[in-house]
Amino acid sequence: MLELVNVSKLYGSVEALKGVSLKVRRGEFVGILGPNGAGKSTLLRVMVGVEKPSSGKVLVDSKEPSREEWASFRKKVGFMPERVSFYDNLTGLETLLFFAKLKGFGIKEVERVLSFGLLTEEDLRRKVGEYSKGMKQRINVMQALLGPPEFLVMDEPTSGLDPEGVVRFFEIVEELKNNGTTVVMSTHVVGEVEERADRIVILKEGRVAAEGSPEEVYLSMPVRFVVKAKRSDLIEVLKKNGAASVTKKGDFLIAEVPPKRKMEFLKALLEHEDAVEDLIMRGPSLEEVVSDGK
Repeated sequence: MLELVNVSKLYGSVEALKGVSLKVRRGEFVGILGPNGAGKSTLLRVMVGVEKPSSGKVLVDSKEPSREEWASFRKKVGFMPERVSFYDNLTGLETLLFFAKLKGFGIKEVERVLSFGLLTEEDLRRKVGEYSKGMKQRINVMQALLGPPEFLVMDEPTSGLDPEGVVRFFEIVEELKNNGTTVVMSTHVVGEVEERADRIVILKEGRVAAEGSPEEVYLSMPVRFVVKAKRSDLIEVLKKNGAASVTKKGDFLIAEVPPKRKMEFLKALLEHEDAVEDLIMRGPSLEEVVSDGK
């Protein structure tokens, strides 16, 4: 459906995206994870055509779209930016009618979105300038749902939502996805996507650090061995037998081992068991991968 091919994006001397290649397939849920400044928001804006890449290509259905084809594609897109400005003097209902008109829809489409129950009738009669952060986030979600969109792109959509709002939001997303909507969502909260997403993309410093199903991402991560050593020369043994890095903390050696070299590393430990007092093995959590970019 949508493909980024070696896309870079410059803002002056700052390179927000650095050669990102990524495919979004029709009907899947893609979770975009990464620390602040990783390029998540820029990536989403490039996806929906709000920003043009400085280099590289954005393909829709395997070809570079013309201006007219971009316009046609964007009519099928629901985009929820992380930050959006509303007219404070309009009510919630007037705001939705305004966005619906911009997208070429009428009152029936607004009524469909209202049926999700994200805001009460009383809320909708109030001016948006009186809304809390959470209420503004709800109406931001609602404007993105107008269509209904075939391609729903959301930047930190649960930020500011209360727990009840988060639950209702994901119920709506699941319903849309079950009806064929493609969903791309960025978030800092790993738990929001690791059990829901078909695929996870981890960004760090404008590059794709890891990509795949949640299971594939886990399996691609280094295994961490914590070894209580009896001999100081064990550091060199570990480095020669599979450890990508070894750090020393007191009596313990912490070795990061690529998955493909895990068995080689364990074999080396068994051959030098006289130098090992204790051993703990674990894979890092997805939160660690997101924050560390490993």
